[in-house]
Amino acid sequence: MCSNYNLLLFSSLYNFYIQANTNALRVIYNEIIPILDLPEEQLKEYTEDVLDRFRNPFIKHYLSSIALNSISKFKVRVLPSLLDYVEKFNQIPKGITFSLACLIRFYKGDWNNKKLPVNDDEAIINEFRNIWKNNDYQQISHSVLKNINFWEQDLTKVNQLENEVEKALRLIDEYGIKKSYEIYSNQTI
Repeated sequence: MCSNYNLLLFSSLYNFYIQANTNALRVIYNEIIPILDLPEEQLKEYTEDVLDRFRNPFIKHYLSSIALNSISKFKVRVLPSLLDYVEKFNQIPKGITFSLACLIRFYKGDWNNKKLPVNDDEAIINEFRNIWKNNDYQQISHSVLKNINFWEQDLTKVNQLENEVEKALRLIDEYGIKKSYEIYSNQTI
């Protein structure tokens, strides 16, 4: 069932694809718009409004601001669309799932030996710190998705989500974000 929170997904999705406009557009048009129950013209207009906002050079998008409380943002803005897509099409949305894997990887707290601006509730940061002590991607995926404190539900029950997040995490660490997205988005589930 399509929730009102899906409309918020457009801006949230850019948090994860800020440098990959083509991929973001593909996700918006292939994974988000098909689950929204709005007239086509209204969907196109809203999409263009959001895209214009992110194209505006006078609006500064600081990673530290975007990253603030990302788990709760994802839970409210993005997760409903992932679940609606699975319900409607009985398959995992590749782009949204990849963004979830990116979020999980972000909470590791470093990238290429640089500290990332993880800014969230201390309990959430500590849970991720403990989860990332283990370098087993399957266990990381399982622990994060099963965590009801993060999602208010057990996401390991979503068919194939745990396996897909594991694959994406492995690819991200092996190839980096851009290349791993290309590889991941072209794999069949």
